[in-house]
Amino acid sequence: MSDQTGILIAILVGVAVIAGLFLLVVPEPSERAVIATERLDVAVLAFRNSASWRGAEETLRGRVEARLVREDAISVYSRAQLDALLMERALATSGIIDPATAVEIGTLTGVSKLVTGTVYAADTLSEPTTLCVKWDGGNCVEEVAGTKYTVRVMAQVEVTDTRTGRIEQSTDKTGTGETTVRQDAKFGGYDSLVASACDSIADQVADQLTSTYTRELRYGLYESAKTKGSGYVGKGETRRFSTEDDVQLIVHFTRVRDGDLFDVQWVDPSGAVVDRTEDVVSDGEWQLYAWDLSGRAPGRYHVRGWISGLQAFDAPFTVGP
Repeated sequence: MSDQTGILIAILVGVAVIAGLFLLVVPEPSERAVIATERLDVAVLAFRNSASWRGAEETLRGRVEARLVREDAISVYSRAQLDALLMERALATSGIIDPATAVEIGTLTGVSKLVTGTVYAADTLSEPTTLCVKWDGGNCVEEVAGTKYTVRVMAQVEVTDTRTGRIEQSTDKTGTGETTVRQDAKFGGYDSLVASACDSIADQVADQLTSTYTRELRYGLYESAKTKGSGYVGKGETRRFSTEDDVQLIVHFTRVRDGDLFDVQWVDPSGAVVDRTEDVVSDGEWQLYAWDLSGRAPGRYHVRGWISGLQAFDAPFTVGP
């Protein structure tokens, strides 16, 4: 077999694999719902620093705060107001805090969770390596000497409930930042790599909070639906139906706890619940709910989804003649 034939076969196999993977991918419904299972008003206190890298604790605090601000189900208390308040009250502002102080901070600010902790290591490393500077057809054809710079930040992160003063979570997190530069190029310093490492830890903190205290699902209303892989694909997403249609509600439980109770309620124009379905669901599960509109009076209806007793969504739709 010639080299050209081998390359052609490899390309065809690659295309077939990609096509197969594409056929297995189930597109997400368009609407997203994030539900807090308990009130998540969070304050990020200053972190303590027992590492040798000065300022790592403040960088981590800023990155954690900025990351939590981007979470839909989390409200973050202003850092400037928090620091001013703690200073005025002469309360502890960083590291491990006692239960009475945690409760007092919650009373003063209205927050339900405090996030704080300690940066206990910030290790730097530089090592020789090579860097590709010229590519041809996906292959490196020219390399030069380079240096790889790495920072590893390790921290203990704690989440305290301000109602009880109890530490609910205490976990170790590790983040890494790295870059490679030519041996003859100037290295800008480790500060940006420390920030990258702290970004990684901040992502872990956000994931920890959301997975513990929130649920997430995707949903959409469609004219029809079909199975694909382990899920469903909707066709004709709409909020307008006729009395000859069936409403197709697709729900994908992207982050729930196995055994959560999901309740679907169909509500008529008067506000009365005229039909409902209850399911015990699992993380990653897909569900399809079809509601027959024959015999229904025209008007504005709603379908509501509840998970573990909390309303996840309220989707209005119109039924015409």
